[in-house]
Amino acid sequence: MSLALPEFTRQLQPLLPGWAVSTLADGWLLEQAGRRVELRCQPLPALQMGALALPRLQVSIAFAGGTPEQEADFLDDFQRHFRRGGG
Repeated sequence: MSLALPEFTRQLQPLLPGWAVSTLADGWLLEQAGRRVELRCQPLPALQMGALALPRLQVSIAFAGGTPEQEADFLDDFQRHFRRGGG
């Protein structure tokens, strides 16, 4: 993702209500009604485009204990909150 970690953290906040949230060394553990979502972020070198440097994160999402429908719902919410305009 082309985000700095502070921006990722800010955009993540609307997804957290209803989840028990634990901070991990490299991300967050979300727990709710017997299911878990691990979000992990690894900083990558900035993408240099001329004078413009874009921050980058490698983001991984791992699910446990939920149904495929719950996973799809979470991913839909995640994508909606991290969607950006562009051409």
